[in-house]
Amino acid sequence: MGLKSKFICSLAFGLSAGSCAIAAPQTGTWLIANGQNAYGGDIINIDAQDSKLFVIFAVGEVPNNTYFLYGRGTMDGDSVVLDLTSSKDLSVRRVTGGFDTSTTGVLNFPGVGQRSVYRVKLDDESNPASMIGMWSFSNLASEGGAGTAQLRIFTSIIEGTADGNGIAFDSTQNFGCEYKVRGGLQGYMLCVDTTNPSLLTAYILKRSANEAGGFYSRDGNITGTGLAHRLVSSDSKVSLVLKTGNEAQNIMRSAMQNFSYNYESLAKQILLKKKQ
Repeated sequence: MGLKSKFICSLAFGLSAGSCAIAAPQTGTWLIANGQNAYGGDIINIDAQDSKLFVIFAVGEVPNNTYFLYGRGTMDGDSVVLDLTSSKDLSVRRVTGGFDTSTTGVLNFPGVGQRSVYRVKLDDESNPASMIGMWSFSNLASEGGAGTAQLRIFTSIIEGTADGNGIAFDSTQNFGCEYKVRGGLQGYMLCVDTTNPSLLTAYILKRSANEAGGFYSRDGNITGTGLAHRLVSSDSKVSLVLKTGNEAQNIMRSAMQNFSYNYESLAKQILLKKKQ
């Protein structure tokens, strides 16, 4: 049974059709990449509310000629248009661009050119311990719009598969997520549900800090969009490392390996097509 090529990334859920990752930029501190700047500034603050953005950053020669560019803009799909006003002379500069994920994007500054920007991250997403805490997982069917949402509380870390860094295991011992560091799903987070042994369900997601977006699979068939969002962090909590011989852990590891073995190459083909 192969992966269906029909794969919907809904803009209604803030998903980029190109990469199937969440495209609404996260509120917070952003940096211009590669040691570059725009008008002398490289630290940008972005506030995103619905389809609107507010941006402010200090530019000019520091410290004597420092001034600010600030203003608001709108998003339409993956595209953004910002009208930034200068606090020095009140001139307005129209900045355009887009965000391919909620933590990365490209902005085009008049007179400067394109600059890659990225959200400052405080956690290593490849580390399974970064998943500890409470998350909401939901899926939306490609046809009909029906879906489900589930609460998952990750409480422990178990040994991972050959192509991952370890599995974040939830309190039911039927659900686990692993960030793939090699193989056909490298760079993606695979989450598998073993509640029903006869029906393998999984999420293949691109994670961006406390959010993740991608698609949902039932026995290798793409049935719709998959989303995840952190509800409660792991602050002040101690990870519980369970014994490796636990049967539920063995089932989870086997199901994770089975998905990669049977569907990884087909999933990779679909993901590559979506990037073109």
